[in-house]
Amino acid sequence: MNSYQVQRFNNKYHVYNNSNFNIYKNEESISNKYGYIQITITNLGNVITTNSVLTITVNKNGNEISVIRMPLTENPTLIKLPIAHPEGTLAKGQEYYFTLYNLTIGSEGYYTIITRNIRLFPNIKTVFNYNLNKRIPGISNGDQITDIPQHPRD
Repeated sequence: MNSYQVQRFNNKYHVYNNSNFNIYKNEESISNKYGYIQITITNLGNVITTNSVLTITVNKNGNEISVIRMPLTENPTLIKLPIAHPEGTLAKGQEYYFTLYNLTIGSEGYYTIITRNIRLFPNIKTVFNYNLNKRIPGISNGDQITDIPQHPRD
């Protein structure tokens, strides 16, 4: 799990804390704050614990760099990430620089879930609720792909 520490959070969430990255402020506009992604996986609306694998990546010069790869064993799962990730390309916002994240959830026997261009905000929890859809024989393109549009302030 790289350098992530697992902690209990309200006896319900696992927080995957990425506190080993140092983000140096060359200007006031580079954010050294953190945001949160909460993921809940269901199957036909029923909350389930799965053997799904979560991968979160950032883009750097056209290459996807994995910053988290872990099994999702708790529902919901809460992940803490820096607003401006040192491994990713920085985008300039109105108030500070930030990094866009991509999220992929894979589980054997289910279609893949992909969410692109996730922007985090300081001390804000972004909640994603995903429904796993079983693979249907003969249908290969059932993946759930979501592209989040650019924020209006940028």
